Amino acid sequence: MIPDATKRTEAALKRHVAAIMAGEADSVMRNFADDAVVYTSEGPLHGQDAIRADIESFINNTPEGMRDNFEVVRRDIDGDVAYITWKAEPFVLMATETFVVTDDKIP
Repeated sequence: MIPDATKRTEAALKRHVAAIMAGEADSVMRNFADDAVVYTSEGPLHGQDAIRADIESFINNTPEGMRDNFEVVRRDIDGDVAYITWKAEPFVLMATETFVVTDDKIP
């Protein structure tokens, strides 16, 4: 039997990926807690405003065809932690993301 925390984390990850792929910033932001922190290669983003700016920049600057080529290569979910490896060739050869989900939100 899959633990409830793992099921909730999987559901949150699916919502998040679907919202990103649909290019819906409002839907993406519903996945984040008000005081969420997202760690990026350029440093941490604290809170909804900083995260929204990053998400909107990603959505608005995604090359034509990139979302069509998005593929999750690996997905591991254990309790409240999710890890994915994804690609969107030829734009992104490999990327990883780690999520922690608390109360159905990314804190």
